[in-house]
Amino acid sequence: MATHEPNPMEILSRISPAGARTYMEHRAAIMENPELAALSLKTKLLVGIGVAASLQSRRCTVMWTRQARAAGATDGEIVEAILTARLMKSATVNDAAAEALAWLAGS
Repeated sequence: MATHEPNPMEILSRISPAGARTYMEHRAAIMENPELAALSLKTKLLVGIGVAASLQSRRCTVMWTRQARAAGATDGEIVEAILTARLMKSATVNDAAAEALAWLAGS
């Protein structure tokens, strides 16, 4: 028999119901607010996939991927979100190393 492993929100809900509630309110304010609809829900979820993958959160990457698929994202869109996140994350490595590389070039 498989046991249920609680997800982070279930754990937070037990420890801090107010903390969980305010997160869900914030989520709704961003994801469901008609005044913040310049990006579609699907696009917001694709951004979430990229952020979660960049931050190396497997659980969140899967969660956002499932939600994006339910919002109509294709496999191709999901893969491109992940590849774009990889590209953007590698660009930050270049930026972080720029001063060191400049020092090497000048020495």
